[in-house]
Amino acid sequence: MQTRLISKEAVKAKFEVTIPAADVDKTYNSVFNDLARQVKIPGFRPGKAPKGVIMKRIGDEALAQEVKEALIDRSYAKAVKELELQPLHAHLIKDEAPTQGSDYSFEIEVDLYPEFKLADLDEIIIDTSAQPMTDDMVEDAVKQLQSENATHVPVDRAIEADDYIMIETLREGEETGNAMPIDLERVGEHLANQLIGKTIGDEVELELAAPDADDEDEEEDESLKAAEESEESTEAAETEEAENLELPKLKVRITDVKAKEKPELDDEFAKTLGMETWAQVEEVVKQNIQRELDNKAFEAQREEFIDKLVEETELELPSYLVNRRKASLLENLAEDLKKQNNLSLEAYLAQLDEDGKREEFEAELQESAETGVKRDLVLERLLEERGTTMDNAEFENALGYLAYRQGMQVGKFKNQMGQNWLENYRFLLTRDKAIREIVREKLGLEDTDDAEEVAEEIAEEIPVEETSEETED
Repeated sequence: MQTRLISKEAVKAKFEVTIPAADVDKTYNSVFNDLARQVKIPGFRPGKAPKGVIMKRIGDEALAQEVKEALIDRSYAKAVKELELQPLHAHLIKDEAPTQGSDYSFEIEVDLYPEFKLADLDEIIIDTSAQPMTDDMVEDAVKQLQSENATHVPVDRAIEADDYIMIETLREGEETGNAMPIDLERVGEHLANQLIGKTIGDEVELELAAPDADDEDEEEDESLKAAEESEESTEAAETEEAENLELPKLKVRITDVKAKEKPELDDEFAKTLGMETWAQVEEVVKQNIQRELDNKAFEAQREEFIDKLVEETELELPSYLVNRRKASLLENLAEDLKKQNNLSLEAYLAQLDEDGKREEFEAELQESAETGVKRDLVLERLLEERGTTMDNAEFENALGYLAYRQGMQVGKFKNQMGQNWLENYRFLLTRDKAIREIVREKLGLEDTDDAEEVAEEIAEEIPVEETSEETED
């Protein structure tokens, strides 16, 4: 067998393979014999019929096609090894059938795994710093602690800003609906202001938060939206059009109002929390706030490092990987459209055409695919050069944490997710572990020795759903 490199670019190559006539003839004979044993001809045992009879049943074209596939399959891996190529995808560009007694040549074009160097890690400076703890943060945390440990006392008056109330959802034609508690101190102003001043028995049509509202308002309305959907489905407003659409509403009746009798901030309250003095409680509150601020800062620092590493690393992207990522993004979009709006992808694209937004959509899709592919390739190379590993104990701890969050036993969780998911998830966890190690080194932070803490930390950052997306091999 002879190989000849026709051309090679950054992420593409073309080569020719020539197989001597003697090897072609040997392959013809072996393929014919295999097919002859499979063909059933009345009056003959498998493989014992005359060659001419068998050929009439198989056909010259079919035999030549089988031989061609066998020749390519047997020589392709050897050819790319000889040429020192790392192909991602291959396709024939010279597709002729072989003939007995003659050399056989074929040409293949391959998409290559890109050859590139990572940006110099020493040159990447992380600028993000932790937000300082303020007196307001401590005060808010203490108020929340008081609220969580308050005694709820029924009152016969209008609702006030820190009350705990019960509502029931209303549906036309039904006297009672789903009961639901609302702590007015735990929701945003958008919802609370619609309830303050109302009394038991009042019926209120609540206007739920817009899709582009503040996170706090989105959180407050989540359970109410779920209740609304369980009673009667409503159309969700698209974020970009929210200001032009009517906000979703939910009609409710107020069934109970309770005031909160909050504990005094003293040693007696501290004892109910398992501590001796209120000073100890305050210290723990501050430690928890600082830990949360540090964790939030670290995640921002991690993202900053990734963004800078990807941005400063130069490489050409294989079109095969970009197109595959685009197809994956479109599949995800189709699922979301079907689930949220019962709308097909085709109908969505047709609407974009009608609105003159198809070109903008295609550009954003291309950019998103390219960004995702580049990020995966850079981080995969980082892991390869770093050599980070994840032992079985760490991986099992991460799976145990995930299973706990899903309310499942670990064994059942693993069986449900399947082997491919487990392997992909382990890769993502290991990759994230490498990133965290580097960021800690750059920030001068100590590595944690707590395997369970590490497992929870990285599992928290990689949702179960994310693992369904393809990673680049």
